[in-house]
Amino acid sequence: MTHKELLEKGYLPKELPPPFESKTFSQKVDEITAEWDTYFSSLSRSQKLGFLESKWSNFSIPKVQLSRRIVNIPNPLHHSKLCKTIADNWAEIEEIFKKSQISSSTPAPDKQKLRTLIPQHSFGEFKRRRLGKSFDNLYEVKTDVSRFYGTIYTHSIPWLIHTKATAKANRNDFSLLGNAIDKDLRNLNSGQTIGIPVGPDTSLVVAEIITSLIDELLQSKLKKIKSFRFIDDYFLYCDSYSDAENAFKFLQSTLTEYQLDINEEKTSISKAPFAFDSKWSIELGSFNFRKRADSQLTDIERFVSLSLMHSAQNPKDSVLLFTIQVLKYLPLFDENWDLYESLILKIGITEPRTLPVVTEILSSNRSRISKKKIRSIVKKIIKIHLPKGHNYEIAWALWMCIEFDLKIKDKVAEKIFASNDKISILIGLDLKSRGLINGTVSISDLDDDLMNEDLMDENWLFIYESIKKGWLSPMIDPVADNKYFEILKTKGVYFYNENARVKTFQIKNPKTEIDDSTKKPKEVEAKRVISVGGGGGGGAY
Repeated sequence: MTHKELLEKGYLPKELPPPFESKTFSQKVDEITAEWDTYFSSLSRSQKLGFLESKWSNFSIPKVQLSRRIVNIPNPLHHSKLCKTIADNWAEIEEIFKKSQISSSTPAPDKQKLRTLIPQHSFGEFKRRRLGKSFDNLYEVKTDVSRFYGTIYTHSIPWLIHTKATAKANRNDFSLLGNAIDKDLRNLNSGQTIGIPVGPDTSLVVAEIITSLIDELLQSKLKKIKSFRFIDDYFLYCDSYSDAENAFKFLQSTLTEYQLDINEEKTSISKAPFAFDSKWSIELGSFNFRKRADSQLTDIERFVSLSLMHSAQNPKDSVLLFTIQVLKYLPLFDENWDLYESLILKIGITEPRTLPVVTEILSSNRSRISKKKIRSIVKKIIKIHLPKGHNYEIAWALWMCIEFDLKIKDKVAEKIFASNDKISILIGLDLKSRGLINGTVSISDLDDDLMNEDLMDENWLFIYESIKKGWLSPMIDPVADNKYFEILKTKGVYFYNENARVKTFQIKNPKTEIDDSTKKPKEVEAKRVISVGGGGGGGAY
């Protein structure tokens, strides 16, 4: 594992729209670091203080129901140092991972190359592993850590790696892996000891270091308990309720010792029989789409209707995320596109987390799309989410405007530029440069605000990219006043690629089944009956 690999695909959160990337930074990071180190060493002690710490940018994304999650974009100066520390000590880190015999989330290279690192096994594989090995246990303990990444105490990392006594006695010895990671994490979070960034792949590594060492403690104490972990989700299998209760109490006390809390809402002790899968995942996962155009249309209606019902009944589950993935790869008859498009747009506005996949589907079917429908959805999303400060929804709605060449009305553009949503404003400036926002819409206030900004603060990405692209031209240039970012600019580094587009996929053509005896389209027999609601009626297919 190299620091360049961690920076190229593992730096920026995957939830950001397509233009946000760090490839050029990864390519030039060695040159940048060498030039910066030379400059930094020439500074006086007081001058160095302004570069010792930074704040990360925040991006609010939807979770379930009304809850939100904040993902983070660390400053490149300090994040590159964390990546270097991890890469230089990768062999030692891998030895730590090996201490856990219960983990299914050990970081491994992403074979699809969408990220640098992903959990070695999927959650589905984790579930099957649990089921396969716990067949003779009657009790299941299920729990996870509350707000895991956001509550990690960075000092607990050296405590776990080197023991508390050693870490405290050698707290300034940064040749110790735990101390080095602790310091790097604090530097990219304004010196704070609570929380690590959500989004970068480095945090998957840090989290697994912590949990692997906690696993080692569990393994030594709970020798007769079958334990399984995926990131911060724990499942323990026991033969009696008292064993289950004691195992849970030990896990809870161990996590508490390292400043982590159990999520009580997701904690339970269950006695067999208990279900392995939810009803909705079983029904939607086994749904059959028939291979005639008219039958497929009926099945699409029923599948989406069933999905919406299950989503309403299970508001804390990601039902519509599952639904949109099924619909994405459905070989669709041309005559069914109009309803299909309406339904995926309905899913997009109902469950905003599906917007990236909805955009992928639309981009892969450009010859079929209705710009009128897309424009209407974009307008509604902005109207609903802009007053609430929902970064993710606004950013993806604006990116859909770029993808499908849709113009933004002046009043809407003015509200976007007047908001505090810097990621969306950056996309808005891109729209303005393309003529999709009228040139008469004023952005002078943005220029004025930039003169008082600092590139070590949370708006670093917006400041750097808006100036580098020439979209804003403040009288006092913050990039020129910050040597590190001036080096980035000189090296041609960018974190916003206006030429990026959503990745498309190959459309599968449907094949109608032909009856060999009649040479006519075959009607697929109904395989099961599921109630699809309304007036006591059922739907057969």
